[in-house]
Amino acid sequence: MPTYKLINSYDAGGDITKEWFVSYHYLIPEELRKPNGKMYERFKVFNTINCLHTKKERTAQLKLVKTGITELLEAGFNPYEKYLYSDHSYSEKYNICKCIDEYLLFAKSYLKKNSYGPYEDRLLVFKNYLIDQNIDHKRIDQITKENIFDFVNYAKINRELSNKTYNLYLQAIHTFLQFFKENKSDYLKENVCSGIKRLPVQKKGNLPFNNRLFSLVLERMKEHTPYLYQFSRFIYYSCMRPDAELRLLKIGDIDLHRRLIQVPSENSKKNTTQYIPIDDEFLSILSELDLDRYNKHYYLFTKDGMPGPNPVYEGYFRKMFIPVKEACGISRGETLYSFKHTRCIHLVEDGEKLHNIIKLTRHKTLAELMDYLKDMGVILGDEVKLKSRSI
Repeated sequence: MPTYKLINSYDAGGDITKEWFVSYHYLIPEELRKPNGKMYERFKVFNTINCLHTKKERTAQLKLVKTGITELLEAGFNPYEKYLYSDHSYSEKYNICKCIDEYLLFAKSYLKKNSYGPYEDRLLVFKNYLIDQNIDHKRIDQITKENIFDFVNYAKINRELSNKTYNLYLQAIHTFLQFFKENKSDYLKENVCSGIKRLPVQKKGNLPFNNRLFSLVLERMKEHTPYLYQFSRFIYYSCMRPDAELRLLKIGDIDLHRRLIQVPSENSKKNTTQYIPIDDEFLSILSELDLDRYNKHYYLFTKDGMPGPNPVYEGYFRKMFIPVKEACGISRGETLYSFKHTRCIHLVEDGEKLHNIIKLTRHKTLAELMDYLKDMGVILGDEVKLKSRSI
């Protein structure tokens, strides 16, 4: 049985925005091979190729690297010799799969449930890939840039990932490796995930309702789904995130005397307790609910349509909003979040001071708010009057 085979070069069809490499398959040592597992492991060589920025230079370097790899293998080069076989034991604390399990256990203790779930899924998909590829025997410091690059591209194809989700998988692995690099001095010297390019993502921006659609949607909800109408009004006046914050709002979080709504740290985006001002219009709506007669630990929005001990499930109102969108002919990206975006547009149009809007949106700086408004097509500044010639 040959020790190596299939020495190939890959030029991405001539596209220099993508990774070029030389690959080969090498026989897995018997002591590392699983029963009935793969006989060969695929290796990729990227070094000295992708730093070149013209097709001609890359093509020449690719040919040179392929020739060099061929000569090395013919001379007896063994990619496994740089590792001690005993280091690959499943019982070793440095094993890549054990490190993934250790990190997930740590992450579960500090990440919110909604954040931890997708994060766990991505790292477990990575772990299962390592097992399927018969490279789960590796130590964490033996996982290469090529291993990770192969995984995310495999996941993109087989799980039909968008560019944004592809980048989230990369970020999950990067964060995992960075944890061991920064906190475990004898695990990692470098984070090989850092050098892998992220894919371009088209930012859709924040879509508010236009005036016609805003009125149409409100009237439709008011007539057919009054509970959704009430929930949407709360989004509009509070600018709270529908699922992560407003859905979990409790009676005790609303202080009508101080005219503030508290967003607990476990719900807020910044992981700190935040406060939202209650204006006159919102105060009028809240006063009509007679909240004092309810237990302060009750959630405001429940499946019963009145405060109670259990909040609605995540996506409850989002699901209720679907037929409203269909009835109003909404085919673009407007969502329940659009009530928050529309509120900000209305405040700007009504001449509200920016520092007051910041208190409502809870942006940290004026620059953050300006970027947020810019995403919705609001450009603040001096009015521009151009003199043009008639042609």
